[in-house]
Amino acid sequence: MFIENTQHFDLKQTFECGQCFRWNEQQDGEYIGVVGNYVMGAKNVNGGIEIICADDFFAAQYFDMDGDYAKRKNKLQCDEIIVKAITNGHGIRLLKQQPWETLVSFIISTNNNIPRIKKIIELLCENFGDKLIHSNKIYYSFPTAETLAELNVTDLAVIRCGYRDKFIIDAAKKVASGEINLQKISNMSLEQGRSELKKVTGVGDKVAECVLLFAYQKYDAFPKDVWVKRVFDRLYSVDEEDIDSFVRDKFGDLCGLAQQYLFYYGRQLL
Repeated sequence: MFIENTQHFDLKQTFECGQCFRWNEQQDGEYIGVVGNYVMGAKNVNGGIEIICADDFFAAQYFDMDGDYAKRKNKLQCDEIIVKAITNGHGIRLLKQQPWETLVSFIISTNNNIPRIKKIIELLCENFGDKLIHSNKIYYSFPTAETLAELNVTDLAVIRCGYRDKFIIDAAKKVASGEINLQKISNMSLEQGRSELKKVTGVGDKVAECVLLFAYQKYDAFPKDVWVKRVFDRLYSVDEEDIDSFVRDKFGDLCGLAQQYLFYYGRQLL
């Protein structure tokens, strides 16, 4: 799949803005990522972007190619700060990620840094995922909830995720048993989806909002980490307890997209 118009698509910004953990830049500048059962490639070619995937329809959905980012950006440009943030992160696209993988990935992300998150996820996949072959190299899919539900916390010692092991197992058992139905969350309101995800031990508002935004594309979800709180404190002079009401008044049902622009901007500026 070749994307000619890259005005609203930048690979580095999209893959390195904190929303995903299984895309890695190669020495030649190409990005390789494992999404579902596909090993995908993405690279800048002849002024455009080439996406290499066995299923172009799957890739188009994943990269939200039907999304009108020009319209979304125009709707968000309500003050000087967000205009600068959008200009800085003009090529960020919100990926439509796999709900189960996103849930576990953001459980792993709690009180963690991106290099270590990526390492833990790769160990999880190498030890419990299925082998995939791409360009004569071995990759691994993300393990299913059913696979992880058969394990106990001692089995996860190999991935060195610390206290998060019991949360991963709890999530796996609740999803595999049907106690939590990830498919139904698509049709739930933000509040209902948040409550459903928080049935998992260790999942609070921040992790739940990340899953709702990055897996279900619920753009009214607004995850708040230390960087987001810092942005609103230093750039908007908004206290932490007032952020939710402030962003919904200012950015409306696109506040989650605004969060990504502001997060990416804040990491570089502050």
